[in-house]
Order: sequence, then C-alpha cells, then structure tokens
Amino acid sequence: RDGNQVYAREQSFGGNQLTQDVARQYGMSFDEAESAKRTGSLPENYESELLRPFMDGLALEVSRALQFFFTSTQFNQVDQIVLAGGCAGISGLPDVVTGRTQVPTMVANPFASMTLSSKVRPKSLMADAPALMVACGLALRRFDS
Repeated sequence: RDGNQVYAREQSFGGNQLTQDVARQYGMSFDEAESAKRTGSLPENYESELLRPFMDGLALEVSRALQFFFTSTQFNQVDQIVLAGGCAGISGLPDVVTGRTQVPTMVANPFASMTLSSKVRPKSLMADAPALMVACGLALRRFDS
C-alpha cells in the first residue's frame, strides 16, 4: 500500500520438493539431482514430466495464498507479486504465476540497486539472487547499541 509491503507469506513449497521429485524420477541421490537441476543436465522429458507440473503447483499455491490474503484483510487486489527463494529463478515461473493469478509477477533481486565489486561474478550472483533475500536483508540491517 502506497509502495509498502502489506503482506508476506512463506511457502514451504519449493526447490527441495522439486529436487526430491527429480531424485525419485531419475534414480539419483538428492545431491546429484540438485546438481543436475543447476547444470541443466536432465533428460528431455524433465520439463514436461516434472518442471511444468511443479511450476503449475507453485502457481496454485501462490493463488491460494492470495485468496487467503483477500479473505483475511480489507484488501481485494494487489499490484504485484514478488517471488523469492531458490526456485523463484526458474525460467518462466513469473509468467506461470501471472497467468494463474492475473497479477504481474517478478523475481526478487536484492542486488538490483547495489554496486558490485569487480571480484563478484555477476551472472552467478544474479542466478542466486532470489535465494539470498533473507541473507541480504540481515546483512543490511543495523544494530543499535
């Protein structure tokens, strides 16, 4: 409201569930499945068999959270949904959530306004940015003595 966050909800529905599904489907250990997800070295049917249903399920959970918000507050619309967490960076996820909720959706990037050191690999950092929201927030807060 007026540019301020009025609602936040954490969903346990996330990347670990997808990793477990990958491990089960393709007979991998959890670590192997996580690595395969990150490197894109999964079978051709991964997208249709696992990724797309996962994205649809996640969008459904966001839609349910939105409905809960509407029924438990005086608000009846939101301007934007911001996805954070490890799986928020899945290519195409914001479009799937927007399609389900009819609310513009974007991926959080806590580094968008920051100047980065030349020692930082921007591509790697941006890939992990949505998963680093809490860590970044904690690093930026001040402690009063």
